Amino acid sequence: MKKKRSDFLRDIGGAPAAMWHGWMRQAVQTDFRGEKDQVYLGDSAAPTIMIVHGGGETNLCNLHHRKLAEHIASHLWHSKKLVAAVEPVAAVTDAISMGHSYPEEPRLSAMGYSLFSREMFASSIVQQAEINCVDAVIIITGCDKTVAGGILAASWLKHLPVVLLHGGTIRAGCSLKGKTIEIETANEVAGMLAAGKIDQEEHDDVLLRCLPSPGGCGLMATSNTMAVLASSLGIAVFSGASTPAMDTDHTSIHPEKLKEGEEAGDLLVAMMEEEKTIGDIVDHRSFANAAVMLHAIGGSTNAVIHLPAAAEGFGIPFGHENLRSTSSTPVLLNLMPTGKFLMVDLFEKAGGLPPLVKYMLEKEMLDPSMQTVHGKNLGELLKGVSTPAFQDPESDVIRSIESPVKPKSSLCLVYGDHSTKETSSIAPNGCVFKLNANQRKLEGPARVFNYEDEAVKAVLAGDVVDGDVIVLRYQGVSVGCPELLRLTAALTGMGSDSRIAVVTDGRLSGVSRGTLVVHVEPEAWRGGPIALIEEGDVVSLDGDAETLFVRVSPEEMERRSSQWKRPRIELPRGPMRIAAQVVRPLEEGAIWWPHD
Repeated sequence: MKKKRSDFLRDIGGAPAAMWHGWMRQAVQTDFRGEKDQVYLGDSAAPTIMIVHGGGETNLCNLHHRKLAEHIASHLWHSKKLVAAVEPVAAVTDAISMGHSYPEEPRLSAMGYSLFSREMFASSIVQQAEINCVDAVIIITGCDKTVAGGILAASWLKHLPVVLLHGGTIRAGCSLKGKTIEIETANEVAGMLAAGKIDQEEHDDVLLRCLPSPGGCGLMATSNTMAVLASSLGIAVFSGASTPAMDTDHTSIHPEKLKEGEEAGDLLVAMMEEEKTIGDIVDHRSFANAAVMLHAIGGSTNAVIHLPAAAEGFGIPFGHENLRSTSSTPVLLNLMPTGKFLMVDLFEKAGGLPPLVKYMLEKEMLDPSMQTVHGKNLGELLKGVSTPAFQDPESDVIRSIESPVKPKSSLCLVYGDHSTKETSSIAPNGCVFKLNANQRKLEGPARVFNYEDEAVKAVLAGDVVDGDVIVLRYQGVSVGCPELLRLTAALTGMGSDSRIAVVTDGRLSGVSRGTLVVHVEPEAWRGGPIALIEEGDVVSLDGDAETLFVRVSPEEMERRSSQWKRPRIELPRGPMRIAAQVVRPLEEGAIWWPHD
């Protein structure tokens, strides 16, 4: 084995060497290794491993990660006599961040930290890995941006052995009426209550019982989307994307998840012994497979931001055109919000992610030669896996190509200036459609809002009617680009998500459903056309023709542009203000630094 990075700490002497020996000694003496009385004298041949996870007791998605990390560290010590440092790093929970608006500037909310937390999580991992000169890293991921941030951190640490492990999905809750409920139910109950579909007692019961244990959102939202894509890129324990976090008692980590933790440790050791880095594994085939997989699982629009960011880190050309070219892929995974099941159902009823991927390999939808951290290519890794046994499309968690959930992807990436003499493009630099199966096009009067709170109140009060197009702006990446789940959930809860469209320069949660256009570029903050739309202008969106325009002439838009003034906004000190000064557009991955 080549000279280890961690040799530096021992060789340099002085305080660094003293600290290195000190924490190595304490690491072995900690309770989870079960050998309190043993004093570590230092093995110069042993590499230093770090296991990072999103810390914090307020983060239900990641609450079990410390125990999972300790289990991996214990396995490495007892099986390999290798010391691994367990390192918590800051992680944001999107569901908690949602809706915390600042009284002095209601356009801002704590959700503005959501997207930016991806960089903070990734940067914290890299910081700890570099400061401590560790030789290899295991990254445990959970809530949305920790998965995206973990992938991004792996791309920045491509010179090291790195293995990702998803902490697992949550189990569904159960209401007092015996209904299966989960995070999507909680998001939609306000709309249900406003529409008279439920009473206050049932509303409160859902909020109390829908999240019974730790784990990431159970739907094919951003957490599960990115977990599947991490496996599809070949950088994670492959089965980990679909394994539940907790056992059926809701208190014990699932035995399979503990085994996957041990597997992550073994895979990392094998990479070190073979002197293989994560950068040796990932190439263009990895991202080509991930692009197809995003569409096949009915994945979150947020992946459209995260995949290009990770590709840049790995030094691989990949962007929206790659995602657009694969959007004819049928949706095969029957998971909410596109389908009807949860990720735990994929594990318990269909064998998890491997059977789906094996089926897609047999249908030549994926490249089997793609490499993985398992030391095998994708085809070799799934050689003994059985394909799904299709029975009834209504009850199949994995659907066949002949009976897909949707014949083509829910995601549609739209580009180009479609202006005419009478119409003006709203997103000449691009946008992303996420379309309701029953409504792929809609034209109607614009209902213009600059604040999500105002839009939500108008919807719940019945002031927005069928056929309207909500234009919600000044939500772009320059001011944090919050997810607008409260708005889309209100529409869905009221049953209006196929009859009222939303057009915004902000983002969506992967949970969101409806007739939706997001990531409008240029954003309103930079004076894009969306900033110039006025109440009552007729907005037209068409997912089949891939067009988005307003029935206002370019001359009139030019006149409005000459009179437009950017609103004043005071970003809070900290990462939001820092990021706003350097962040690149969403189509470029919302990365925090300018072009090289």
